[in-house]
Amino acid sequence: MTDLETIIQLHEKLIYKISTKFFDVPREDLYQAGVMGIIKAYNNFVDNGVTKFTTYAYNYIFGEMYELSNSLRSIKLNKNILGLYKKIEQAKYLLAQKLGHLPSIQELSEYLGIDELTIYQVAMSTASIVSLDGDSERPIYEVVTDTRDDINTSRIDLIDSMDRLTEEEKEIIKCRYFNDLTQSETAKILGLSQVKVSRTEKKSLNKMYNYLSA
Repeated sequence: MTDLETIIQLHEKLIYKISTKFFDVPREDLYQAGVMGIIKAYNNFVDNGVTKFTTYAYNYIFGEMYELSNSLRSIKLNKNILGLYKKIEQAKYLLAQKLGHLPSIQELSEYLGIDELTIYQVAMSTASIVSLDGDSERPIYEVVTDTRDDINTSRIDLIDSMDRLTEEEKEIIKCRYFNDLTQSETAKILGLSQVKVSRTEKKSLNKMYNYLSA
């Protein structure tokens, strides 16, 4: 087989052609990703006399560019989420002074003019849920396993997702996210251990988010 440097030069047109499938990503970065795809294809290709290297390399090139595009998109998304997070935090502080209690998701939604699900998603996508429930020990991995950004639903969808829960799960979610109670307070009210509340809450949020993501 021809040496790697020559292989890259021979497939530059293919790299640039595939790069046109991606938008909002610098062409130089896509080119570098394409070169990485060529290198991976070169290292894994077995010439069986049937499959052309160009055909084999296509998926590697596209795959590297796709991963690059997704990573840049995630960075942009995270910046937007952090912006909303700061806005919600400021509103929470102002409303707490005005109302004399920690504002609920509904109160924050009405004050900011942002739908409740968006506030809920921002809370789940940040480093911790402390901004809405005062429970600082809960990292995000305990809250949700999927943070897709393309969900566009309403409060009705959020309520529908709760219909997928058992009665006990519903009570825990209501206490935690609608009544703004901590895990300890929820455990006392429902006569459960805090460990039970924590595990059930995590399971319930995953059920709801999987329903909304479907």
